[in-house]
Amino acid sequence: MVGAMEAAALTPTQARVLSDLMGNGVARPSFEADLALRLRAYLEERLAPVAALLEERQLVVHKSALARVHTCEGHHVAEAEAGFSWSAAAAVGVVAHKAIELSVSLAPADGLAGLVDLAIERMAADVDRGPGAWLAAASELDRAEVRGGAIDRALKFEDEFPPIKRAWRPRLESTLLTSLCADRIVVRGKVDLALGQAHGTTAGVLIVDFKTGKPRRDHTDDLRFYALLETLRAGVPPFRVASWYLDSGQCHQEDVDEELLQAAARRMVDGAHKLYELEVARRPPILSAGPVCHYCSARHACPAAAKCSP
Repeated sequence: MVGAMEAAALTPTQARVLSDLMGNGVARPSFEADLALRLRAYLEERLAPVAALLEERQLVVHKSALARVHTCEGHHVAEAEAGFSWSAAAAVGVVAHKAIELSVSLAPADGLAGLVDLAIERMAADVDRGPGAWLAAASELDRAEVRGGAIDRALKFEDEFPPIKRAWRPRLESTLLTSLCADRIVVRGKVDLALGQAHGTTAGVLIVDFKTGKPRRDHTDDLRFYALLETLRAGVPPFRVASWYLDSGQCHQEDVDEELLQAAARRMVDGAHKLYELEVARRPPILSAGPVCHYCSARHACPAAAKCSP
C-alpha cells in the first residue's frame, strides 16, 4: 500500500497502523460463499415472531439502542423517552469525520483546520440533515466549541494515521442498512471509517471506529455489529474491525471469523426482542445498576441508580 520512501516518512504510530492494524502485505482470509445468506436466514427465522407481532409497524434496531438495552433496559427506556437532541459535544465527531473525508480530495493552505471550517459551513447550510439546523442556529460560543473539538480530533487522526489514499477506497460516516422480515425490522449502523474491498470470497475491508476516552466492553460489541452489517451488505465479511482511541493512540482490534459473526447475530436477535417488548409491548424495564447510572437521564428517580456510588 505504501512505498519504501513514503513509509520512511511515517511516524512510528502511523507505521504501526500500516503494519499492525491495516495488515499491510498480510494475506486476507476467505469465507464460504453462502455465509451472508446463512446469517440472514438465521436472523429472519429468529426474528419472525417479533415481525408477526409488529403487524404494520416497523422496528428499527441500531447500535446505540442495542448497547443501551443490553446494559440496562431502564436506561434505554429513559433515553428513548428523552429523545436525541444535537449539542456541541454531539456535533464534534460528525464535523471531524467530515473534515477527514474532505482531506482525501482537498488540501487547503490551512490544512485540517480549514477543512473543519468548510465542514461546519457546508453542514450548517443543509438544515434538513444531521446537525445542520443546530449548527445554523448555534451561538458563536457553541460553534467555537464544535470547531475546537473537531480540530482536536482531526489533528489527532492526522498524527496517528498515514495519509488516506483514494486507492484504499475510503468510506467515512458510511451507512450500513439491512431490512429483515419483509421490511418489518430495519437494522442500521454508520461506520466511522472503512478501507479496502473484498475480492471474490476473500475479505479485504477494514472497519475502524474512532473513540475518545477509555475502552468499554460495548465498544467491542459495536465493532461486531458493524462486521455483521457489512457481511450482510457485501456478502463477504471485513477481515478486521478495530476501535482506535484518538486520545491515546491505542487500538483494540479483532480479526473477523464466522464465530464472531454468529455471536453478533445472536446479540442482535436478543436485543431486537427486548426492544420490541419495551417499545411496542411496553413491558416494564429490568433495571441494572452500573456505570451508566452516572449519566442516565433517569438517574435521580431510579432506585437502581441510588445504589451506585457517587
